[in-house]
Amino acid sequence: MSPARLLDAAAGLSAAALAWALVTGYPRPEGVFVALVAVVSLRLLVRPARVPALSPRRVVAVAVAAYAAVFSFVTLTRHWTFLTHALDLGYYVQLLWNLAGGRGARVSLPEMHAWGDHLSPILYPLVPLFWIAPGPESLLVLQSAWLALGAVAVFALARLRLGDERPAAAFAVLYLVNPSLHGINVRDFHAAALAIPLLLAALYLAEAGRWIPFAAAILLALACREDAALPVIGIGAWLALRHRRWLAGAATAAGAAAVLAVDVAWVIPHFRGEPYSHLWRYQHLGRSLGDIAAAMVLRPLHVLGQVLTPDRLTYLGALLAPLAFLPLVAPLDVLGALPALAQNLLSRDPILYHHRTQYQAFVLPFLILGAIGGYDRLARRRPGPWPARVLVVAMAASLVLSARTVNDLGWTRWRQTDEHRAAHTVLAQVPAAAAISAHDRYVPHLSLRRHVTVFPVDLAKADHVLLHAQSYPWRNLPGVTLRRDGARATIAVAEERAEWHYTVVAEAGPHLLLRRQ
Repeated sequence: MSPARLLDAAAGLSAAALAWALVTGYPRPEGVFVALVAVVSLRLLVRPARVPALSPRRVVAVAVAAYAAVFSFVTLTRHWTFLTHALDLGYYVQLLWNLAGGRGARVSLPEMHAWGDHLSPILYPLVPLFWIAPGPESLLVLQSAWLALGAVAVFALARLRLGDERPAAAFAVLYLVNPSLHGINVRDFHAAALAIPLLLAALYLAEAGRWIPFAAAILLALACREDAALPVIGIGAWLALRHRRWLAGAATAAGAAAVLAVDVAWVIPHFRGEPYSHLWRYQHLGRSLGDIAAAMVLRPLHVLGQVLTPDRLTYLGALLAPLAFLPLVAPLDVLGALPALAQNLLSRDPILYHHRTQYQAFVLPFLILGAIGGYDRLARRRPGPWPARVLVVAMAASLVLSARTVNDLGWTRWRQTDEHRAAHTVLAQVPAAAAISAHDRYVPHLSLRRHVTVFPVDLAKADHVLLHAQSYPWRNLPGVTLRRDGARATIAVAEERAEWHYTVVAEAGPHLLLRRQ
């Protein structure tokens, strides 16, 4: 039997093993998936297979629909099995519910005006969604569908740059299997994620010379969050240096820089009642945007030392590997990523330089653009099979690095257990008007109300408490104690030197609902 036939058989066995792992509760099917990708990649290396003659546009349409369906399923089932979080989903659910009810941009996680944390007016157009179908599910499905549509912009951009729909469709699919996109999507909901299709659309519209819709896409991207100004500054630099559109580039970058400065110095502090709070991640460089910018100019070696660390270099490798390092071949196309990359690399918070967090939303569009540009240069310099082979390598690397998504498709991840059903039973007994303090994983299910906090925040304002009693004593809350005597319970917070008395009103499994006496 030829090596190719042996590898075909191995691929069939690996596919069968993956199906078995998904339906039998194997704890980490991603390992089997990686083995399958490795076998298929080796098979293509031994004897390349003929690509079926498919319509590129149909491939993109099917891929977009498949992504939206799969990730809607993944994010919804993660929510229903209590894998979503208070500050990543519950926060936005409560914010949109308040906006839809005419109560303004208020949240209680913590209690404040939401624009005092991040300025995200992009959420106003989503208000009608909460008039029709308020709740976490609407946001999760919307985000999955919206991110899927980014592939349409990638296809249009690649087709315009490459002049061929076939590699353009490959890049659209490569975007959809990107591990950073998957990580952003499954980390609940974030307004920053909405910027990805908008930035991709802006890049395409600029290349197409359609300046009025380009300006609209830029304004919508700026509305996602105050620091969305950083990738827009990057687009300005790209316009000037890559396309020699000096005036358009300077105007775009200067306008975005002005928006960032005004938001950080005046708008957000106005709503918060104190200075912008997120610069703590850069205190080693300075206490203001001006100080940080000056440090980068006046102390470049110090700043470089902050960037050239093993964990940050690993982060850069994880961003580039799914694109077969093609962005490095087109530095002028990828330079737009530098402002957002600097934001991540210079931070002291490791979550910013992890390739699967929402902080990559402002970097990913430029990496996709750089990969397209790198492929274009490679195809011009070395016409023939090499560019296509590089795309195969990129696809294999993307699938391997996004393999953890497969874990969420295993039936043990998304099936409802007795404990999950017990939790939903108790949640259903929380009064709609109750002010409640609850453990983190309950909060997204309780956010359609005016007052909900993460236990034990603001216990004095909460008339109900929802706890996971079996996790007591709470290791991350050593100063918070729970005493129970039958249908009565007492919670004491040592730091506040206070205690509150409750009556048990519902209990199922480890889930305990208390009402304050």
